[in-house]
Amino acid sequence: MIRRLIFVGLLLAQSPLVFPQDLSFKPDVQEYKARIVPDLENKSLEGIVTIYFLVPRDVQRVTFNSSRLNISSVNGQYVKSHHQENDQLIIELSNRITDHIQVNIGYSGTPKRGLIFERGLAYTVFATDHWMICNMDPSDKARLSLEIIVPDTLDVITNSSQEQQAPAYTFGFAIGSFDKHSEVASEVILNYYSDQYSQKQLATVFKETPEILAFLEQKSGVSYNLESYSQVLSGDYYQEMAGLSMIKDSYGELVLADSTETNLITHELAHQWWGNQITCESWSHFWLNEGFATFLSAAYNELRFGKKKYRTDIEAYYNVYKKVKAKGTDKPLVFEDWDNPSKDDRHLVYFKGAYVLHLLKEKLGDDLFWKGIKLYSQENFGKSVTTEVFQEAMERASNQSLIAFFEEWVY
Repeated sequence: MIRRLIFVGLLLAQSPLVFPQDLSFKPDVQEYKARIVPDLENKSLEGIVTIYFLVPRDVQRVTFNSSRLNISSVNGQYVKSHHQENDQLIIELSNRITDHIQVNIGYSGTPKRGLIFERGLAYTVFATDHWMICNMDPSDKARLSLEIIVPDTLDVITNSSQEQQAPAYTFGFAIGSFDKHSEVASEVILNYYSDQYSQKQLATVFKETPEILAFLEQKSGVSYNLESYSQVLSGDYYQEMAGLSMIKDSYGELVLADSTETNLITHELAHQWWGNQITCESWSHFWLNEGFATFLSAAYNELRFGKKKYRTDIEAYYNVYKKVKAKGTDKPLVFEDWDNPSKDDRHLVYFKGAYVLHLLKEKLGDDLFWKGIKLYSQENFGKSVTTEVFQEAMERASNQSLIAFFEEWVY
């Protein structure tokens, strides 16, 4: 069981989330149109991105996350000047009578994270600002149109050209030579890819996906909102993206050996609701993304494999939390900041978060709990949320005060 938890948390353990403090006004991005040319041999890229955004007309300075990318050009009708500071691109704007701005940014770089190059593959992992200039604030959702230039011998799997707005950290792609298996469930095209597994093996590894999809639609009360969902079983990381998930290739071995090892498939698919569309307003409320996805994986196991399996999962989550607490590093689930999270901090949002949702289900009973989850999900799909929004929805659904519970377990 601890093996499963290690895999769920592996991405964050290997790739710490560090978000620089804002230096100036963050724009409301409407759309990114990007063209990138990755160089797999030299582990580098060149790109150009056009960003369409809204900013009050009296604001003279905006910032975008740029990591260590090298900026070659910034131009647009209202661009006066630009410079980089603390992993941010700062653009000075001229006087204007409009809130609508367009800027074109040329850049290049050799990413150390965010875009992983290994064994002839390239794929993205969370830190979009390491391969494209963007606004990484989770509450800023935008459309993406992405063109990736690679040799014809390589496959490109991407979530670009989808009209649904999503946070920038959910943008991404995978490049390589992949086998593929596809099926259709609930009118959604399900694609499974790998450079290590055959089509037959892919069908076996991901055979639970249609049932997981139906389960999440039923519990959320919201249908999956994209035409397709792709899972790439390849590389050394896990990461949810809009309509696309990366899953470490060794995970396939676990599922082929034990068909009940569905937690990660459920976890990443759950993010298509809780995370990608019902998104924490700030990283301080990150447990609303990760605690939910972790809990939903146990909830699906209860439906599919029985209450004993659910209890085993919850006990494993609690044991991770108990170790954090014993070390004296327990914290509220609503963090004061998320600028430099520790391994224990990440364990809290994943495993304490999931355990607290279990406790809330125990307190309310199944019917009222799931009624509240559905109300919260339906009302906030496509929005950014805080913990207070979640608490208020659960109180309305259950017709009872949850102040004492949230004070004890969340705040």
